[in-house]
Amino acid sequence: MKKTNAVVKVKWKKPNLFAMICLLLPLVVIVEAVEMVLVPAGAFMMGHDNGDPDEVPAHEVYLDAYYISKTEITNQQYYTFWLADGGEQSQHTPLGFGLDRLDWPSCAIHYADYPAVGVSWEDASAYAKWTGCRLPTEAEWEKAARGDRGNLWPWGNQINLKKKQPLANVWDGQDGYDNQLAPVGYFAEGSSVYGVLDMAGNIWEWVADWYDASYYHRSPKDDPQGAIAGCWKSLRGGSWIDNMQATISINRYYAYPTVATSFIGFRLAKDANPPSNQN
Repeated sequence: MKKTNAVVKVKWKKPNLFAMICLLLPLVVIVEAVEMVLVPAGAFMMGHDNGDPDEVPAHEVYLDAYYISKTEITNQQYYTFWLADGGEQSQHTPLGFGLDRLDWPSCAIHYADYPAVGVSWEDASAYAKWTGCRLPTEAEWEKAARGDRGNLWPWGNQINLKKKQPLANVWDGQDGYDNQLAPVGYFAEGSSVYGVLDMAGNIWEWVADWYDASYYHRSPKDDPQGAIAGCWKSLRGGSWIDNMQATISINRYYAYPTVATSFIGFRLAKDANPPSNQN
């Protein structure tokens, strides 16, 4: 990925055509581009003084400009990596759950635009490296969700704006996908101020940082990268198994980096201005 424009528009292949090619030519790898949105350089307020113990204190953070994927990585996108990595022999095969929408690799064919789940932090990192990207830091994720105004949810500070269309996929949310995964980008009304989708609900998202409950008390002001080491990797965003309150954009969660579940996936990030090599 060598795109430098703010939004990289991608024309997606029809799922049925993709399925036919993958079934007939399993050794052919079709690289699906990822649509990235530019988050401009600047400061924002991270955390909240009235939050949980690991969300305090509120503190100003400055981030350089970066790109973040508009949606979570889909089954179709992950499938191209999986094929390139050896398919059935890949060490990064998603965990299957025996359910129609969660059975790998058939879900990559029949539910191509659903988020890839059953992937560990290690799987997500491997995919990111393969694309020339990386996982976002917690600070990058939170800014993309909250904007420079410090919204509590991507769409604002109220849990329900009484819009005609649902804002996020949550448990018993009457959102059209009750108690199950939804396709990426479905909840356009829940967009962040930067146009990033799915930052609340549907799936928890792996980020780059090691989780540290007290990190905000000593976090650097500029481009924080998280703790140097730890036992757990951080997760953000809430999922289809959570209520709407859990999708608040300041919420921090964590899991062992080897964990793979039906409600954890990921998205990508990339520096807007990669450092030049100095000879």
